[in-house]
Amino acid sequence: LDLLVFGKSAGETVVEDLQSGNLRLKPLPADAADVSLARLNRLENQKNGTQVHDVRLAMQRTMQKHAGVFRFNDLLKEGVQRILEVAEQAKNTEIKDKSQVWNTARTEALELDNLIEVAKATMISAEARKESRGAHVRDDAPDTAEHPNGRDDENWLKHSLWFSEGNRLDYKPVNLKPMSDDVEPIALAKRTY
Repeated sequence: LDLLVFGKSAGETVVEDLQSGNLRLKPLPADAADVSLARLNRLENQKNGTQVHDVRLAMQRTMQKHAGVFRFNDLLKEGVQRILEVAEQAKNTEIKDKSQVWNTARTEALELDNLIEVAKATMISAEARKESRGAHVRDDAPDTAEHPNGRDDENWLKHSLWFSEGNRLDYKPVNLKPMSDDVEPIALAKRTY
């Protein structure tokens, strides 16, 4: 039901924006399709590469071992190196099925490329964040009076942003002000259950 309601709303908003003439679209660069075509061509032409399922399993095991619910500094550091190695392996994946119709092997290979980016973002961000926050719980950031729930709001009240171009981690401040004046801001407080 949510998909229908919000899908309809999103569609109506797109139509309104297009009809208003106020929609500012950024022109695509001439080589916009080149990256996507290069991904497809690599899969089409790769010979004697690693099997997709082997790389996916290595990624899965790396994430489970090194970036579980409870996180440890030494495992995170090791995990960053390991996930970068797995990402290198993913560059050499091979698919045996070269058919052009309903090719699930190609789909799985493309999904793996995307999952690798998410895994790198997760692992590198988790290793860099020297606190516990939400579902990110580090053993070296315990619950103290100064840092409730292991949070360090002075240094870490910010969003982690991963940029695959250049493998770069950056940050963005958290906006604590609601978008509506009808809602009061929620003060930072210790989570209790």
